[in-house]
Amino acid sequence: MGRSSRSVWLRIMDKKRKLLSGHEVEAMSEEWQARVGNDLEPFPGGFVQIMPGGWIYPGRAPFFLDKIQNFKFREDDVIVMTYPKCGTTWMQEIMWTMLHNSDLKHPQAADPILERSLEISLDMFISPEEMKKSNMDATLNMFSRHCPNKKTEDGVFMQMLEVMQSPRIIKCHYPLEILPPHLLEKVKVVYVTRNPKDMIVSYHHLVKYVTFFNYKGSLEKYAKEIISDEALYGPFWRHVHQAWEKRNHPNLHFIFYEDLKKDIMGELGKLSDFVGINLTQQQKQNIAQQTSFSNMKQRGEPAKGEGLYNEEVKKKDGGFFRKGVVGDWKNHFSPQLNQEIDMWINKNVGDIPFNWG
Repeated sequence: MGRSSRSVWLRIMDKKRKLLSGHEVEAMSEEWQARVGNDLEPFPGGFVQIMPGGWIYPGRAPFFLDKIQNFKFREDDVIVMTYPKCGTTWMQEIMWTMLHNSDLKHPQAADPILERSLEISLDMFISPEEMKKSNMDATLNMFSRHCPNKKTEDGVFMQMLEVMQSPRIIKCHYPLEILPPHLLEKVKVVYVTRNPKDMIVSYHHLVKYVTFFNYKGSLEKYAKEIISDEALYGPFWRHVHQAWEKRNHPNLHFIFYEDLKKDIMGELGKLSDFVGINLTQQQKQNIAQQTSFSNMKQRGEPAKGEGLYNEEVKKKDGGFFRKGVVGDWKNHFSPQLNQEIDMWINKNVGDIPFNWG
């Protein structure tokens, strides 16, 4: 976005807009744009901050944040909720396989996961025009089939979710506070988090690799943006603590990525109990095999689109399924950066019992 159009957007946003959730929308400052936003691909409408909370989203977000307040959730929905890069895609595949493919016979099992388990928070990031530029023809064709006579600008992913067959596995990066207030009275939420050090490394790779982010800054710069709550999506700890405080709610299952890596069979048992299905030992083994890192990587990227990914980044650092290990941060952080992140963790972790791997 050029300076003049950015200034127009700021004038438009001078008057704070109130969302249906009660939150207010503020334009990000010119100072933030110069220091953080200019390392990202320009988004139509710039970037906004949702208050309270400090959630940082593209300017398209308020439209979809209001739509989600009236979204018709179903009692058999399972929402996979995370801060970005905390094990979302793995858990999506686990839950989809558990509820749709435990005998490994489903004909769509090889399709990209984001065609089987849609992301309710994705419409704010990628417009129909950007989808065309990224050659996301499979997704647009899917929309045309399932949502005839619907307008793409009203949300490709949200509208496809509305007509998707149950049980739906819904990916969500929004925090609990932005979603409908009685959500947990109706649907089940699986909340996944991980060692924030590994999250930072993985998140930095993602925003470099996906072209509609096209982040140009270093890992150290992005890490400092995250620990100062200035990166896209906003505050990690506020996101995690909101779910942690609800960990004893019967419709929220809180799980750590590291525990999944350590004991997948045990965690599959807890997850199946949570959603109320009985699995045989063979079915659990099927799910573990189908959702192993090597098998997921072999099936390919989570969404199709020739222009969606940066091939140079892929050649140098790997694609979406990069390593899938615990503790990779040790290969990337300088002692000084690690010390800064340790201070950030110690200040904010509270009683959350992270297994640091």
